[in-house]
Amino acid sequence: MKTLEMLLEYFKRNRLVNFGILIILTIILYGVLGSIFIMHLNIYDSIYYTIITIATVGYGDITPITPLEKIFTVTLILAGVGLLAYILTFIISSVTENLQNRRSGRIMAKRLAEMENHYVLCGFGRVGLSVFEELKKRNQKVIIVDMDEKATEDIEEDENIVVYNANATEDKTIKKLNIDKSLGVIIATGNDVDNLFMVLSIRELYKDAWIITRASKKENYKRLKHAGADKIISPEASGGVDLYF
Repeated sequence: MKTLEMLLEYFKRNRLVNFGILIILTIILYGVLGSIFIMHLNIYDSIYYTIITIATVGYGDITPITPLEKIFTVTLILAGVGLLAYILTFIISSVTENLQNRRSGRIMAKRLAEMENHYVLCGFGRVGLSVFEELKKRNQKVIIVDMDEKATEDIEEDENIVVYNANATEDKTIKKLNIDKSLGVIIATGNDVDNLFMVLSIRELYKDAWIITRASKKENYKRLKHAGADKIISPEASGGVDLYF
């Protein structure tokens, strides 16, 4: 059941796969219906003829005779060749993309591992941007963590600034941030639930980490403090400078 859900989620996200499946089904439907109404074959022979024609095998046991049958067969063969080209293109592009992702993943992992005496900034909204600008003024090293690539696309990365587009609430992300060698973690998202979860996860993994977090609601101060935050700031009452210090 879980595997089926994962497949459905994959198809929802990958429009190219969905489009490919639609093309395949359309060509098969065209072949079967054409074989029935033009070639005058029964349903079983129609499916058989469609498959071997699309695959350009053509055993010769079923042969088009009339001009219309020949035209239909030629179009079905061309569709099969086009489908094969599409599948090959898709496979090549998928393999290439996978290799590029692996390479970029290794490069990112290396950059993150090399960061020391840095700040980890989780969340790059209005408050996160304010904090980042303050850190940059002080020539501090920063790892910015935010899932939204658009929010961070204008940041110019260098040896002191690393942008990592990932989910900071996940342990696998937190473990890559070299927090044990950092000066502190600044959590600046506007979601107190996410902030609480990050504080809990970071404190569990790194007992000595210095954690500063944003709190959007005053009633969550105690929860965040109890979770392990060293300092809690409300952006409504203070700015990026206060959150940094």
